[in-house]
Amino acid sequence: MLDVDAFGCRWTFDVRGLGGDLADTVEHLWERARARGDRDDPAADLPVFTALRHPDGTVEVQGGRQRATDDDVPYVVSRALTTASISRRTGDCLMLHAAGLAAPDGAVVALVAPSGTGKTTAARTLGHRLGYVSDETVAIEHDLAVRAYAKPLSVVVDPRRPTVKHERSPDDLGLLHAPDALRLAATVVLERDPDLVEPVLEPLGLVEAAGLALPQTSAVAKLDRPLERLARALTAGHGPWRLRYAEVDACADLVAALAAGEAPGGVPDPVTWEWVDGRDREHPDPTPEARPSPESVVQRAGYEDALVSDGSVLVLRQRVPTTLPGLAAVVWLGCPEPTTVAELVRAATEVLGEHPDAEGIVLDTVRVLAEAGAVAIR
Repeated sequence: MLDVDAFGCRWTFDVRGLGGDLADTVEHLWERARARGDRDDPAADLPVFTALRHPDGTVEVQGGRQRATDDDVPYVVSRALTTASISRRTGDCLMLHAAGLAAPDGAVVALVAPSGTGKTTAARTLGHRLGYVSDETVAIEHDLAVRAYAKPLSVVVDPRRPTVKHERSPDDLGLLHAPDALRLAATVVLERDPDLVEPVLEPLGLVEAAGLALPQTSAVAKLDRPLERLARALTAGHGPWRLRYAEVDACADLVAALAAGEAPGGVPDPVTWEWVDGRDREHPDPTPEARPSPESVVQRAGYEDALVSDGSVLVLRQRVPTTLPGLAAVVWLGCPEPTTVAELVRAATEVLGEHPDAEGIVLDTVRVLAEAGAVAIR
């Protein structure tokens, strides 16, 4: 047995029940994730992660049982340990679905992308130049410290079956070790474009970046001040950034530069942003069926928190994000308390300029916001 560290969750990893060669194989795959240093409390029992093979051909991992071949068992183990570790860290740290690569000084670049769109390939390719942190989950603490998850890499073996993956040891792949102490240097949203000749690293608006990154998080809504935590991660290292590329091996210099604290192509203008707390405030329930009139009074409906940047707002309500650009942002920001349509028209005119049909456009915007559950009308 070995102690495994999964982004700050320490486990006693017991796979002896898989038997002989299979148990040895799985232990070898997880050797890079062996917990370093002494336990904080050597006398304390760690949670035990168990996997065992039954005579009927099924495998049982953490109480869940399914049929799997010996080739499939390592990936079943990997998914189960990831899920169990996410559960333990829910509400505690920001968990990005990202590949993580680290410079020798511990500066980490998190490459965020949906499942099956290049995280493992990026880790496998760039991990020969930068230290391997993870191919799946980059966990970021309050102070932007990063917790490694040096799991085996989950590699698609048949493009026609993208959900079938085999595990490869980072040691067998020759990936570099990451330092023990890690901190976030930059967060990058990946976008693969096979038509590009050269990779393009470009600044990205914070609200747009947060909207892209939110689906690539685990249990973010369970965090205290979730959008603030996400914004701090995205704006690290002169970000947010988007990396568009055809082949990830052509991106090594760009990623290494970000890890070194550089901004390839020049430092972009600083991103300014504001976090808006929606908790512990009295807000009316949304009125999606209401139709506003010039005499209507409008107020924000309940929400958890919001992010304001560059004329746009990202609102998190019942764990669902909504992006409000332009006039929609002006209207939403203008009604934290009961506010008349006339007052909203004045606010829109001050921000966006005069328009001959300002009242009608504001009324249409209020209606759309009400239908989306963002405001209440009375």
